[in-house]
Amino acid sequence: MAETVKPPPKKPAKAPERKAFKYPSEDETYVRRLGSAVLAHWGALPDDLRATILAEAVTVWDREYNIPQLAQKLEVFVKRYPGRLS
Repeated sequence: MAETVKPPPKKPAKAPERKAFKYPSEDETYVRRLGSAVLAHWGALPDDLRATILAEAVTVWDREYNIPQLAQKLEVFVKRYPGRLS
């Protein structure tokens, strides 16, 4: 009789690796300008895109570390200037 050969067990699927956007200090001005451009059009962005951007902003690499309550502070920040963010 022929024996059935079992395939090796499948490895658990890995979560996709997040790649952090890192930049040298001399590129800081570009990052600030792109951020300002996004904020200038914040009111025109769909709600789901705003939520995605805020969620990403909480997790991205930055030169500042250990900012307590970052998610809440970002929410307050984008709402601080409603006249300019439309």
